[in-house]
Amino acid sequence: MRKLGTFAGVFTPTILTILGVIMYLRMGWVVGNAGFGGAILIILLAKMITITTGLSIAAIATNTRVGAGGSYALISRSLGLEAGSAVGIPLYLSQTLGGAMYISGFTEAWVALFPSHDPMLTGIAVLLLVLGISLLGAQFAMRTQYIIMFIIVVSLVSFFSAQAEMAPSITVWGEFSTAPFWAVFAIFFPAVTGIEAGAAMSGDLKNSKRSLPIGMLSAIAVSFIIYMAVAYFFDRLASPEALLSNNTIMMDVSRWRIPIAAGVLGATLSSALGSVVGAPRTLMAMGSDKVIPYYRIFATKSKSGEPTYAIIFTSIAILISLVLGDLNTIAPLLTMFFLITYATINLAVALQLGIGIPSFRPRFRVHIAIPIVGFLWALIVMFMVNPIFAGVAWLLIIAAYLVQVQRGIQAPWGDVRAGMFMAIAEWSARQSEKLKSHPKTWKPNIMVPVEDPLSWNLRMGFLRDVIFPSGTLRLFSVNIVQDSVNTIIRSFRNRLFGRGPEVKEHSADRGAKESQLISLAAPLKDEGLFVTTSVIECQHFLEGISITSQVMRSMYFPPNILFLSMSEDRSKDARLEDMIAMAVRERMGIAIYSQHAKNALGNSSDLNVWLRRSSPNKDLAILMAIQLNRNWSGQLRFITVVANEEEADRARAAQERLIDRARLPASTETVTLIGNFTDVLPLAPGADLNIFGISNELDGDTMHSLSAAVNTSCLFVKDSGDESMVV
Repeated sequence: MRKLGTFAGVFTPTILTILGVIMYLRMGWVVGNAGFGGAILIILLAKMITITTGLSIAAIATNTRVGAGGSYALISRSLGLEAGSAVGIPLYLSQTLGGAMYISGFTEAWVALFPSHDPMLTGIAVLLLVLGISLLGAQFAMRTQYIIMFIIVVSLVSFFSAQAEMAPSITVWGEFSTAPFWAVFAIFFPAVTGIEAGAAMSGDLKNSKRSLPIGMLSAIAVSFIIYMAVAYFFDRLASPEALLSNNTIMMDVSRWRIPIAAGVLGATLSSALGSVVGAPRTLMAMGSDKVIPYYRIFATKSKSGEPTYAIIFTSIAILISLVLGDLNTIAPLLTMFFLITYATINLAVALQLGIGIPSFRPRFRVHIAIPIVGFLWALIVMFMVNPIFAGVAWLLIIAAYLVQVQRGIQAPWGDVRAGMFMAIAEWSARQSEKLKSHPKTWKPNIMVPVEDPLSWNLRMGFLRDVIFPSGTLRLFSVNIVQDSVNTIIRSFRNRLFGRGPEVKEHSADRGAKESQLISLAAPLKDEGLFVTTSVIECQHFLEGISITSQVMRSMYFPPNILFLSMSEDRSKDARLEDMIAMAVRERMGIAIYSQHAKNALGNSSDLNVWLRRSSPNKDLAILMAIQLNRNWSGQLRFITVVANEEEADRARAAQERLIDRARLPASTETVTLIGNFTDVLPLAPGADLNIFGISNELDGDTMHSLSAAVNTSCLFVKDSGDESMVV
């Protein structure tokens, strides 16, 4: 298919859509209500939106290749498919309603010339005509617009050379006798939305990066001058009463009536043709991206590259709109849908400029104030025109966005959202660094060294219950390599002269562990939890843990708990004790999990927390218990062991004070056991998990003995000093 240039593909459809039905059939009504001064203000306020949006489109178009779909393509490539499809639907509706409005305008002018003709039959005949032309192809449709442009030029010459007597002065401000200011604005605004006609042809352009900015901005500038002149002449050539009562007054005051009649018919016909050519391309683009139902049908092209089924569907939608509404009904709806689209385009550019991502370096540069003004003004105007409809429209767009997010659409291109959230995270990190850390902001941010990822599947559910819903989890593993210095040298040499088998073997081992860690993390990520995975290479497992913990502790949002798993292999106890010492050195909390070989976590319901008076580890123990109890919804129980009955009374009072200070559930039980600690362990009430504090003297043998005595899974914890269960 032959591609279009700037004049044919952008300027011509844009200027013809702008100089269309509103100029010929409603501009006089606008001036009659608002006066020349009010009309100029309306034109300026409307043009402020389209100028800022045109500049934003120019910036995006010179930064990335714009395919078929016009504004839909711009938004989806910037804010993602979810946002693109949510806004693409109202964009398509606005283009379709635009086609209905232009055909309605043609019918109104035709019936004024030929009163005996039936309006509905006339509208259907025009629709069939533009449908036939659009099916012949965009090239043919564009060629017909050259003739129409010539007719419009002649009609404007006829209007500006009118021989009617000019009023001695202009009307600075009208009385708005038939409609208030914002209602008049809503009727007028579709006059300036022609930039969509050019943007919709982006997929048919030879060079969209050049053609879109030049074509749109030049059309906006030329049409602005024309509208200012038309408003001036209307105000000087006719009284407000005549302007309000006669929609075809331009024919009556012009030097020659026939050019005006031909101009209004040609302009409305060309605009309708632009909609029937442009709207199906938006629908086709959404179909190609699979974001709408029956996408295969709408994405289908004919041999000549035309979206045949999308054109037919659009024509049917236009026919329904013609039956249900007239020009004055359709124009305000059209205004609202276009404002939504323009606001989103400006927002996309403002975000990309604001976060300063290097990939956004358009050849046509705009100041960030331009898209911000465009976004805010479009938003304000929506609510000024119709606050209820504006609120409902945005709620529907948000709902559509959430539906698309739920579908999990994956686009083959990147978008700005990752950079946007990264910028927000970096700003938040910088702000949080300025503030002193406080126990009130504590949440479980856990780092977990995983020696063998394949053996951790049964522990991931427990980790999920510890961090859900707002904690974080960092899984890492260590790939053991021998003689690491020589390995690095060989790796460098092999990158220069070809990779050797030893390096391939290390790479394969690391790749396998990375894949296994990702699989472990996947179910938690699917629940929306923050989980990261990494694999480092070291000569020793402990060395890898030490390096990783030091690096992570110096990062933003550092982990505050080192989570370890106690192995049944007693030969690893010494290494476990070394890891505890390392965590103490790094001022991290410690949680050591011992899983019962047979029962695991049982019903994941009841919790026993063992506390001794003045326990140095009670804060982390209680905080972990609170996290688990929230997710298990079982019985939370505090157990204290004392030597005699006298101490038991004090222990019970202390437990009650603790429950009150920590704001624990009213159902929390307290148990006081009298006797020797090791002797009374088997007497404790049954639970799915027992939580113990780690004393300075506690070693691997003691932890194994406690696990065996209570005959359940156990969690051994040690405070870092930064936790508090009473804040």
